[in-house]
Amino acid sequence: MKRIVPSLFAIVLAIMASGCATAHRTVSADNLAAAPRSETAAQDRMLIWRAWLTMEVASVTNAVSRITDMAEESGGYVESLSGSENERANVTIRVPVESLTSTIVALESIGKMTSRRMTSEDVTEQYVDTEARLKTMIALRDRLRALLDKAQDVRDVLVIERELSRVQAEVDSMQARLRKLKGRVDLASVNVSINRKVILGPLGYLLKGAWWTVEKLFVIQK
Repeated sequence: MKRIVPSLFAIVLAIMASGCATAHRTVSADNLAAAPRSETAAQDRMLIWRAWLTMEVASVTNAVSRITDMAEESGGYVESLSGSENERANVTIRVPVESLTSTIVALESIGKMTSRRMTSEDVTEQYVDTEARLKTMIALRDRLRALLDKAQDVRDVLVIERELSRVQAEVDSMQARLRKLKGRVDLASVNVSINRKVILGPLGYLLKGAWWTVEKLFVIQK
């Protein structure tokens, strides 16, 4: 029986070369940006949206509860929560990207918004490249399985099984990477920093006014 190990490496090289050629034909993020802004082209872009909000509220506990409800009502969830006893809290929620704008508008009704920032990251090229490499590795895995079915020599079986295990691990890793990217694209991240608003009493306002007077007397220009 002819050994089939030499043909194994020829198959690996051929399929990997095919995968490299495929990767070079993928559409880059720059090309997408330069293309006409058609509805199809816009849908093909994969953007990860993140927002950071800071607000002052009368009750931190109530604010956290309302933010949690908003996340769940939009079809999202609370990703992380930390803070101190009704003084401050930091909440990160994940919401469907199509609900991001309406969620931020709703959050603004909870308290006084002191800062807001929003960014997007284009991962189109990263996703397409990973998807192309995944198809290449799946094709390689299938060829290895076919070779394994034909192998009779023990040494051939061991070599093919070892390579098959390595390729399967690559396939699993790429599939997990694609799922993670898709999840980050589908669900936007909103981080909300909550601080309890300080309400001054009569003495507090008196001291604030006294400080304002002192500042005007001794500070000519800032």
